Amino acid sequence: MRKIIVLLSVVLLNTVCFAQLTIRGTIHDEAAQPVAGATIEFYSSGQAAKSFGADASGNFKIDALRGGEKYLLQISAVSYEDKILSLQLQNDTLLQIVLVQKSTVLKDVVVTGKARLIEVKPDKTVVNLAENPAVVGNSIAETLGKIPGLQMNGDRVSIPGKGEVQLMQDGRLLQLSQKDLLNYLRSIPAGNVSKVEIITNPSAAYDASGNAGLINIVTKRNKQQGYSGSIQAGFKQWQQYPGMDMTGNVNYNSGKWNLYANANIYRTRHKYGFRWEEYYPDRSWIMSDTGDYKWQNIIVNAGADYQLSKRSVLGFNAGFSRYFEGGADYVRNHFYNGRGQADSVLTTYATYVPLAKTQSYNLYYKTRLDTTGKTLSLDGSFLTFYRTDESDVTAKTFTPEGGLIAPSTARFYNNTLQNINIYALKADMEFPTSVAKLQWGGKVNFIETYNNMRYYRLAGSDKNYDGQLSNEYKYTENTQALYLNGSREAGNWSFLAGLRGEITQTNGYSYTRQQGNKNNYVKLFPNALISLKKDDDNSFALSYNKRVRRPTFWNLNPYISILTAYSYYEGNPFLQPEYNSNFQLQHNYKNKFTSAFFVALTNNGFDDITIAHVDTNFVMRTPKNFVNSTRFGVSETYNFSAIPWWESNNLLNIYYTNGQSKLDYVEGRKGWGAYVSSNNNFYLNSGKTLSAALNFWYQFREVTLVNQSDAYYNVDLGLNAQLLKDKLSLNANLQDVFASSGASYTTVVNGIRQKYAVLQLNRIFSVTLIFKFGKKDVPATERTNSNQEERERM
Repeated sequence: MRKIIVLLSVVLLNTVCFAQLTIRGTIHDEAAQPVAGATIEFYSSGQAAKSFGADASGNFKIDALRGGEKYLLQISAVSYEDKILSLQLQNDTLLQIVLVQKSTVLKDVVVTGKARLIEVKPDKTVVNLAENPAVVGNSIAETLGKIPGLQMNGDRVSIPGKGEVQLMQDGRLLQLSQKDLLNYLRSIPAGNVSKVEIITNPSAAYDASGNAGLINIVTKRNKQQGYSGSIQAGFKQWQQYPGMDMTGNVNYNSGKWNLYANANIYRTRHKYGFRWEEYYPDRSWIMSDTGDYKWQNIIVNAGADYQLSKRSVLGFNAGFSRYFEGGADYVRNHFYNGRGQADSVLTTYATYVPLAKTQSYNLYYKTRLDTTGKTLSLDGSFLTFYRTDESDVTAKTFTPEGGLIAPSTARFYNNTLQNINIYALKADMEFPTSVAKLQWGGKVNFIETYNNMRYYRLAGSDKNYDGQLSNEYKYTENTQALYLNGSREAGNWSFLAGLRGEITQTNGYSYTRQQGNKNNYVKLFPNALISLKKDDDNSFALSYNKRVRRPTFWNLNPYISILTAYSYYEGNPFLQPEYNSNFQLQHNYKNKFTSAFFVALTNNGFDDITIAHVDTNFVMRTPKNFVNSTRFGVSETYNFSAIPWWESNNLLNIYYTNGQSKLDYVEGRKGWGAYVSSNNNFYLNSGKTLSAALNFWYQFREVTLVNQSDAYYNVDLGLNAQLLKDKLSLNANLQDVFASSGASYTTVVNGIRQKYAVLQLNRIFSVTLIFKFGKKDVPATERTNSNQEERERM
């Protein structure tokens, strides 16, 4: 009997010792919030140390461990105390690890231990902005154009060679018109932003908007107990006009409560404009439009998070804004005969008095259901946007010698009202299992828009209502979405797949024209990602996703906006969404070299086109679905930091585009394009308290849809000094040093060559002073809000 017991003991001991066991764990802080990206190093006798990283929810998994063997785990994260655990495994083990924040976060520790400036991951690239001398003192609107891998052309943000992206702030899509969005981004100091995520392969949990993906602007949120904040004052010289902006923000954390608020005042004057050319077989006309405007913007945001328990948090935030951009446009339209001689000159002078107000409210709740990582998130939001606009337009025609052609004078007055209400509800569930980590959820949103544009013809002191130019329009859009994601790790392999389904109902009706249009459609948006970490130096990723680009609410409104006596813009209520499929194969070496091959397919693409006819000088500009496009290319990124005083990020994209028009009167185009950029930070002293920046990009000729662009480039300079033990920052920046960043495009419609050029008015000089008080900044936390997709369409 004793021999049998000994034999069974030996068998059992061998079974335990040689079993393949697993450690699963979740890392969170004292407030029960996940610590994303924490590093887990583990050691065992006779083996080299290995390292893993926690995911965005603080979860990690270590496979293929021997039973009965002793392991030492060290968990570390920036601004947290390290934690060391000693384990002797007998069974699969589940750990709940709580990291404690350091009582004092010294500046030197934050700088030397900070995340890399650029972090390349299989589904996104993370650009850390903290203390970046190229952007400190700028607004986030100015900063986006300086971020490696992003390009800002006017009010549109894109990934060079891949297409436009949608913008998010802390996981919430910014659903404003391009101009209003730009105004809003100008109110956010870059110093309030922790990082910018370029998400090229969003999972199904994200809204499906964005041709080439999403840009998530992650703001800082204080997690230390006590108060902190900053005051920022800046002087800006935009062209020859001076301006100012002031920003204040404050945070208070008592453990249970986290309160925060910020406010911004922005005032400046600036010029902007464009040049529009039409070349007919027997004549031509060239129009230049120069606008002189004053901006006066005020934005206030405030919110609170309350820790209901160690597992649950309830939060609320509200935002209020007022935008004013009043001024005038002066348009000169020169007409030339076939011999190039001036025939006549049309001038248009228009004054504008727009005023926009925005209110947004958001309520959210998040709880961990158990110790295995099951998490439920609920989110509700409401956004209202209200804008009024008045304008006076006077058009006159002159002879080449400057004499007024008397009957040609035309005067108009119009007032416009736009009101948009957006309601959104969202629920998300994270559900880890032994087979895969699952995530599912849903979203519903309700959009109501009302637009009223009234035109009057002026004759002396009389106003005569023009029913043909006026328009009253109502539009509703309701969307219901469900999604499912699944991810799994197997050794060095990672797999992720997801599917998002959206049901949309739209109804647009013009009361003036007594014309309506309804749509009801179902669309599926799949995504997939396979990644392999071959070794510590090499990783590979293959990804696919389908995205959608929806028309803005102004695109769908069949209103008419007079540009000159011979040109106007008209909306298109029949405009349909554009769909994009993106494929990418990526290789990353030591987070220094990143190489990628990409393919982007655009179906039912839309853009504004200018329709001109040979037998008349009248032209109409309107959005239409008219193009399918195929683009493929290669991308190479090199991050350099071998020299202590120099950090550099360099990018080269080369691509080929074939744009095929579905309209017989619009020519298709195909051809090669390229983009190169270099972003450099130089530290001028050993303490890295004095630094300089030099950024450069060059866009070669390229084809976008059916447009051929000319080459253009940009150079930025920056200087940053940290004073008074980093409590005071002095920053100077010069943007677009050579005034060379304006783009120009050529298109052929009805056999008529058209050229559109943005005037070179982007040079800005700024000096900014930032004073910080209270406790030091700490890394930001992230949260996803519900009305993610709607704001940018306003």
